[in-house]
Amino acid sequence: MRSIECHAIRITRKNRRYLGMAAVLGLVMAAFLTPIRTWAADETSIQVVVKDASDNEPIYQAQLTLKFKIPQRYRHEKWISYSAKTDKKGECIFHHITKGPIVLMVTAKDHQSFGKQYQIEKDDPVIEVKLRRPQPQI
Repeated sequence: MRSIECHAIRITRKNRRYLGMAAVLGLVMAAFLTPIRTWAADETSIQVVVKDASDNEPIYQAQLTLKFKIPQRYRHEKWISYSAKTDKKGECIFHHITKGPIVLMVTAKDHQSFGKQYQIEKDDPVIEVKLRRPQPQI
């Protein structure tokens, strides 16, 4: 019985080098197969300004939803969604947004909803949205 235990220990010590190399190789492969975050140069901040179309006054507490894609290695692109509300100046800034196509949706009390797709290519763009009041039904 004792010789079997010694034999098992001897095999483990002999193959320790191979197990270490296999672990390193596994970590390297895992690093390549995990989703990658885009480079900082491909990210930007987007400022959204929401105003009333009739009097050009800022709209406080407008609900914003911004959707954008994050490229992933070896997989399809992943859509990320951020939600926020505007401040008293009608402004909101979204940070770390990947350049490329985005979808912006805006809703506010007593105003019509707004939604549009944009192509972001420049750094720190400002998107101004003017919301209209609901029109009477005829």
